[in-house]
Amino acid sequence: MSAGAPNSQTPQLAKDAAVAEEHVATSNEGSHHEINDEKLGYQASDRDIESHNGRPPVEAIEPHPQGEPGRASKLWHSIRTHKATRIAFDFALIGLILGWWLPGIIREETRHRWVITTIWSWFFILLILFHNDRYIPKAPFANAIGAAWTTGVSRPWGMIPHYGQIGLGWLALLALYFGSAFGIKEVPESRYGDRARSLFGLFLINCFFYCISTRRAAIKLQPVMTGLGLQMIIGLLVFKTGAFFSVARWLAFAAADLLAQGQVGGAAFFWGDLAGQHYFFIDTLSSIIFFVALVVLLSYLGIMSWAIRKFAWFFFKLMGISGAEAVVAAASPFIGQGENAVLVQSFLDLMTNAEIFQVLTSGFSTIAGSVFLAYVQMGVSPTHLITAAVMSIPASIAASKMVVPETETPVTAGSVNIQLNEKADAVDPLHAFSNGAWLGVRVAALIFCNVLCIVSLLYTVNGLLTYIGNFWTINNLTLTLILGYILYPFCWCMGVPKKELLRVSELLATKIVANEFVAYANLAKIKVSANPLSDRSVLISNFMLAGFGNIGSLGINIGVLSGLAPSRGGAIARLAPLSLATGILVTCSSACIAGILGTK
Repeated sequence: MSAGAPNSQTPQLAKDAAVAEEHVATSNEGSHHEINDEKLGYQASDRDIESHNGRPPVEAIEPHPQGEPGRASKLWHSIRTHKATRIAFDFALIGLILGWWLPGIIREETRHRWVITTIWSWFFILLILFHNDRYIPKAPFANAIGAAWTTGVSRPWGMIPHYGQIGLGWLALLALYFGSAFGIKEVPESRYGDRARSLFGLFLINCFFYCISTRRAAIKLQPVMTGLGLQMIIGLLVFKTGAFFSVARWLAFAAADLLAQGQVGGAAFFWGDLAGQHYFFIDTLSSIIFFVALVVLLSYLGIMSWAIRKFAWFFFKLMGISGAEAVVAAASPFIGQGENAVLVQSFLDLMTNAEIFQVLTSGFSTIAGSVFLAYVQMGVSPTHLITAAVMSIPASIAASKMVVPETETPVTAGSVNIQLNEKADAVDPLHAFSNGAWLGVRVAALIFCNVLCIVSLLYTVNGLLTYIGNFWTINNLTLTLILGYILYPFCWCMGVPKKELLRVSELLATKIVANEFVAYANLAKIKVSANPLSDRSVLISNFMLAGFGNIGSLGINIGVLSGLAPSRGGAIARLAPLSLATGILVTCSSACIAGILGTK
């Protein structure tokens, strides 16, 4: 038997050898046959799936390399993929969420947090029930809401002529602003005259946005009017209600705690006691590296695409902006500049100039959750910080759409209509997280270099000014001193008491030239000095300083966006200075609203 087996395969082996020799001889005939040689038909062999000699293929008779799955494995697979298992898992998860929510609202010790627990609990419960129409179909609810909206709002509004719609919109906006300024009873800390100055300052800021617009004819009124209205409405909700403030405070602390993991975890592991001491190189850059890696991981898992699609639909309907812009604007008060652009890194290379300007403006016009606690510990009111941060979302959108109007069609307008290639460079979540860490290192390096150079240039200019001032017998002539006098009338327009204008204007100048941390530190010293500021000046200053609009942040934003989108480096560098001025004025517009609504 053993001798017969080789003899039975001899003809087939000889045939294969002859074919191989013929192929080699043909390939050596000349270069003019090379093209035809590449088109030679594939010769069948014993390893083909279908054999010409009737024998089964080798793959069909060779054992599975990992062995056949056992009965237990097959049973577990059938149970895991069964519909009943999925249903049981979903409702077990819903029971777990209810088990967290119900005791939270029943127990007296945690009842004061019922707003946060209720929102998050029912958000995830409804997400499970409505996901892919698994248990509750979305169509009946969507149709009912759509019909009510069409019948009650869209159709009557569409019957009004275009210019009539514009007129009604402006009348509603003016009624909101004037009603907030003069419809609320005055108190000693907030007189009608002071509110009028704050309202006038808000008017001047928006007129300035219109005057410096790159293309005034292209300004769309929907994002502008909606943004200005929402800015005032958010101020009313936070100053006059407690529920909205509780939600905003929870989000701010949650974002701060997330970013702090890059400090208390990774940075503390490498730097020990130096972590958490507000060293830029250690704390800030460590948080950025961690956050970039985390966002890349979430992108690999598809979570970022889902979030962008939802934001795209909501903000397109509400304000007519793209989904990528909406994500950046909404995330900026909680994660701050730099990290907000990482959320939409897949779209940065495809963004229009107006979208890039909006991303930059959102970063300059607010602070981040990572520094929120530090400012509270310095004596800044958390209510003021959170209110200013949330108000900056619609305000930055309205301002950016006036200064750089949208003249193109964004790829995320209304929905994400491009496919994110989120898994191209990673084979599993751990690989994606590792790739994100390397991207975070590159982004952090760009930030470090840009900030170092811009701050060094700033101190060089201050040194030259001081040298020149000595010839004019002006001691300590710096940009801060010059800006303080330039901003003196502007602070009057924000509603600052007249006797305190110069000190408040110097705080604003310190924030622009140095940063808001130094300005808040100076404000803390003034409040405990022999000549402290009034409650109204402190209120306006808290809002006025609550933003990353300073020269050092210019380097951070250019570094982050240029690192994430190298092909748009020229547009980013060109738009950054204008967006810095816009972001500073957006923060000042929130200060004006605080001067209208706030008391202490």
